[in-house]
Amino acid sequence: MKTRFLVVFAATSAFVSILNNLICAPANAQVAATNNVAVTLTVPEVLYLRTVSQIDLDLTTADLSAQTFTANGSGSYGSDKSGTANSTTSGLNTTSPFNTNGTDLTVTKTIPQVFAVWSNSPRGQGISVSVAPGTTTLTGASGATASLTGGSANPNSASVPGLVTPFVGGVNLSVDVPGNGIAQAGSYTGADINITATAN
Repeated sequence: MKTRFLVVFAATSAFVSILNNLICAPANAQVAATNNVAVTLTVPEVLYLRTVSQIDLDLTTADLSAQTFTANGSGSYGSDKSGTANSTTSGLNTTSPFNTNGTDLTVTKTIPQVFAVWSNSPRGQGISVSVAPGTTTLTGASGATASLTGGSANPNSASVPGLVTPFVGGVNLSVDVPGNGIAQAGSYTGADINITATAN
């Protein structure tokens, strides 16, 4: 009886030992190795220019004359008086009240917020913008013509803006209207300008 007990006890102990080994041992034995691997990121250089598609260059009565004008209907009127006239002489002043400089009317106008530029240039030399007339002739409905004589960016440079908030600027444009065409009110079309943005 004692021998049978010892056999059962030994068998039970062996079973418990095997069971403990199965529970305590890893389910899958693993071997691991680690390397540090460098990562390099390359970002392309980009520049993006956005402009308005058209500029409406509106002259005012102040561009035409230093005299006072009053709006009336589709236009404006002004008047003054001086001098004396009689049957033999006249003190009528026939000098033009308009800013024609003798023959032509030359006006320079500033148009704000015409272009926006984004750039991620790595050189740190900033962004420059240039404006140059392309087609210079402006033609009115009656055939009268005017000329686009010059243009510049305002401002014309800035630090590199990045790709979120752009560098925004306007243009200064100069036009020359022949004196005999000033009276021909209306729209003059056909001219254009070239706007160029450069990452320096």
